[in-house]
Amino acid sequence: MAEAMTAFIEVLRGRGYAFHTLRHYGTARNHLAAFLATGRRRKISVADYDGDVHDDFVKYLRTTCGLGANGIYTVLKDVKTFLRHAQDERQQKLELKRVEVRYADQAKTYLTGADLAALAAVQLPQTLEPARDVFLFCCYTGLRYSDVAALHGGNLHALGANGDGDRVLRLVQTKTRATVSIYLSRLAAEILDRYAAAERTGEGAQLLPVLANQLMNRYLKKITQLAGLTRLVEVVSTAGGKVVKGAVPLHELVTMHTARHTFAVQSLLRGMPVAVLQRVMGHAKIQNTMKYAQVVEELQHQAMRAAWDGPATTSNQAAPDGTVCSVLTAA
Repeated sequence: MAEAMTAFIEVLRGRGYAFHTLRHYGTARNHLAAFLATGRRRKISVADYDGDVHDDFVKYLRTTCGLGANGIYTVLKDVKTFLRHAQDERQQKLELKRVEVRYADQAKTYLTGADLAALAAVQLPQTLEPARDVFLFCCYTGLRYSDVAALHGGNLHALGANGDGDRVLRLVQTKTRATVSIYLSRLAAEILDRYAAAERTGEGAQLLPVLANQLMNRYLKKITQLAGLTRLVEVVSTAGGKVVKGAVPLHELVTMHTARHTFAVQSLLRGMPVAVLQRVMGHAKIQNTMKYAQVVEELQHQAMRAAWDGPATTSNQAAPDGTVCSVLTAA
């Protein structure tokens, strides 16, 4: 069965699937192979993967590998895609209805407007400034790490006919292959211009000094701590079938992907329509964008304040110019 999944991954590679997608499938295959090696199922075929085997696999992922609910979900989602491929194209008879794949919604970490202002204002060692600027640029544009790391001059376009007006980024997202167009607000443009000279002096095609993802994440925890983002945030996990709650400082939870969450939440707070936000973020389904609308507690507070205490006012202070992002829409 593990050999069959390896062959399936090669099929996906031939179909042009992205590197990171293939890596996820490879991780699922490795978990499956390790599970099969622990018992008497080393040589089972795809057709032998029934409900009992699946239940044992889930138990193995939870107890032996120590994966959480969404880690298990990720592995099982990829395995189920492989099994569906085997059923549809290889005429295998499988009990796919027994292969349950469940995702547990978790609170998304994002920064407030005041947090963004604190990050922009904090005095940092010179070695940390580029990581802070790249992170803020992603907060202002919604770019993933993989996309900001690959930005080059061909992604930057002027709106004005004379080339001295507003600018946009046009790119194909690495993860989804979706084409997006992102208007550069003043804050985002200032960061880009700060490093424009570096590109002209031969540092390669990168528009921004993006470091390796793990190094960026490590720097960000230090940067956000120096910026005072130390308030406690509740975290919820599952261990031994029990829900475990705890509190950790916000700066310990910040990663490069926090910037994308921040962009989505802050854009909604500033009145961006969900349908427009979907286009900017490159989501294929609006349900993915709606997840951010569900976590914007401030919108709920504004609605209740308007209903009970009069006109709504927001306590969420914006970044210095009051705007995190502007969106360009087709006429």
